[in-house]
Amino acid sequence: MKLDHIAFVAQSLEQAQAYASQRFGVALPAGGKHPLMGTHNLVTRIAPGVFLEFIAIDPDAAPPNRTRWFALDRLMREGTLEAAPQLFGWVASVPNLARHTGESPQHELLEVTRGDLRWHFFHRKDGEAEAGGCWPALIDWAGGQSPAERMQEVGLRLTRFQLAHPEMANIRDKLQGLGWDADGAENRAVELTDAARPGLTLVLDTPNGRVQIEGGGL
Repeated sequence: MKLDHIAFVAQSLEQAQAYASQRFGVALPAGGKHPLMGTHNLVTRIAPGVFLEFIAIDPDAAPPNRTRWFALDRLMREGTLEAAPQLFGWVASVPNLARHTGESPQHELLEVTRGDLRWHFFHRKDGEAEAGGCWPALIDWAGGQSPAERMQEVGLRLTRFQLAHPEMANIRDKLQGLGWDADGAENRAVELTDAARPGLTLVLDTPNGRVQIEGGGL
């Protein structure tokens, strides 16, 4: 089990670009469209095997026949993203994902595409984050190879990704049950911390210097 990517949710990709320019001093490369969810994204590699994603509702896409992932429908409806994109949560890769996901009325295992990419994705059916964003959605890339190494780097480097939760011991046990190795190359920047309330802290080295972003709990 590995850290695959860290996700921000945005009102639009134009807003995400403006945010990245102001906070990080970079322009984010285009990703693509997710027809199943009516979303699109910007992506950039931030560490070996790890990428950063900004995702938003695609205004040119037909509305999906399901609730969009990353709580985008609710967050847009509530106006949560009007001021700026928000750090939402993370996605972990698990090989042979279908073998590790049992039947659950709250969850679904999807087959997703973006351009020539194919993957399985396991998340809550209502699109909400779990454990305030500390528990990841799960992904299994077709062919077993993350596209991160094919992604453009723009000068963002992952320094620290802290997950804080009052029940972190239980979360740590569940992660380890899926094969989490804290010393794995993709996982070394991840810190699991006890805290009174759920929260995420992302620290990036950027052309604008070191930037710390608080999030989660959406």
